[in-house]
Amino acid sequence: MKTSTEAEARSQDVDWAPLRGALRGAVILPGDERLLLASKQFAAGRPLAPPQALVCCQDTADVQRTLEFLLRHELPFSVRSGGHCFADLSTSAAVVVDLSELNPVEPREGVTVVGPGARSCDVSKRLASVGRVVPTGGCPWVAIGGLALVGGFGFLGRRHGLTTDQVERMRVVCADGRVLQVSADEAPDLFWALRGAGTGGFGIVTELTLRTAPLEALTVVNGRWALTEAAALMELWQRHAPEAEADVNLELGLVAPDDPELPCGVELFGVILGDEASAANHLSALERHLGPLASGLRTWRLPPAEAADYLVGLLDHETAPAWLPSLPYRQTGYQFTRSNFFDEPLGPEAIRACVEQFQADRRYAQHRELELIPWGGAYARANGRSSFIHRKARMMIRHTTVVGARSSEELREHAREWVDGSQATVRRHANGHVYQGYADLRLDDPHRAYYGDSLPRLQRLKHQYDPRNVFRHAQSLPVP
Repeated sequence: MKTSTEAEARSQDVDWAPLRGALRGAVILPGDERLLLASKQFAAGRPLAPPQALVCCQDTADVQRTLEFLLRHELPFSVRSGGHCFADLSTSAAVVVDLSELNPVEPREGVTVVGPGARSCDVSKRLASVGRVVPTGGCPWVAIGGLALVGGFGFLGRRHGLTTDQVERMRVVCADGRVLQVSADEAPDLFWALRGAGTGGFGIVTELTLRTAPLEALTVVNGRWALTEAAALMELWQRHAPEAEADVNLELGLVAPDDPELPCGVELFGVILGDEASAANHLSALERHLGPLASGLRTWRLPPAEAADYLVGLLDHETAPAWLPSLPYRQTGYQFTRSNFFDEPLGPEAIRACVEQFQADRRYAQHRELELIPWGGAYARANGRSSFIHRKARMMIRHTTVVGARSSEELREHAREWVDGSQATVRRHANGHVYQGYADLRLDDPHRAYYGDSLPRLQRLKHQYDPRNVFRHAQSLPVP
């Protein structure tokens, strides 16, 4: 096998005509303005070079032919469905195999059959038209393929579980070109592995069947306060949100605008599911728990169609149409994100240190967020049924900074340092595990952090299904 440098150099001299002639999709090369499709909204801290080829597959046969071609020419490649990997693992190889055009959404009785490139917003809109919904995250542009393989949490998660928990069947192109149907009854070991560790390098998923649920009206909850209330709110939130009934899913966020002359704030946001009477009871319990701080709360009752838009991020936290970037991305910003899971609440000292770090040394054009995400509910009920190990956690904390496309290297490094410092204030209280959907290149042992005690079994399955390590990136599972 050639070294990565040799293979990347050779990719510039490959005759792509045979592959172009064999595909329904397109092979996009440098000099073609469509190569802009390879760009991302945010990169993981450094500029991304465009690939030497972007191969856009339209069906499973395209994926098979592309894989055979790339292996014959010994070309390094990555596979992406939406291109939202926080560590650029799906975008940084010389050749990017793009699945965004494998995007059908076909509702059926109680399930939906989707392509991995279908965006969450498109899945939501199509299902809403027939009165159904599937749990996804809150970013409408994220593709369902990557989301369903790493976990996928959102406002429906505490009632229905992760996106990956809804997967009932998958079609997978293996390293040797075979196509497998994977489910609890067919290749059940691979089915277990793909649901939670599916980006670890087992194969290319070209179709998913997901269980759906009835789409119902819901109540949106939002509250805003000055940062002076952050410590009190974090303490109150920890004793309520992770313990609330599964119909209640409320996150707490600290937000620092990108202009340091503007004040930081605290925001409570999320949903209460169920009918109006039930939602009113849950809201009353929340108000009693918050005490005087409850005066900052507001609520909206959304009918099913608007509820679907809110759940997938097409509406903002106050139910207004959300701002969405234009596609394709002509400029790439930079995002730094780290996460931890916690089995116990943070104590007052850790909370105080976290709040102090949040507002320390702010810089112009640097946006910060600290997000507290409740776990429990249905997240815990699927323990052991998939390779997703983060079932018994109480909460997750996400530390994020974003800077623009024209930011200096010094500002990017400062943003990275703030994220590291923020995580350091709470790391010793965490359980040692990290959400694989927030891929993190700065982890000392990412496989243990993502997969914990599932790692030995996952490595055996990696060797079984990909013994030559065909599917690899900087954090793919090692072949034992």
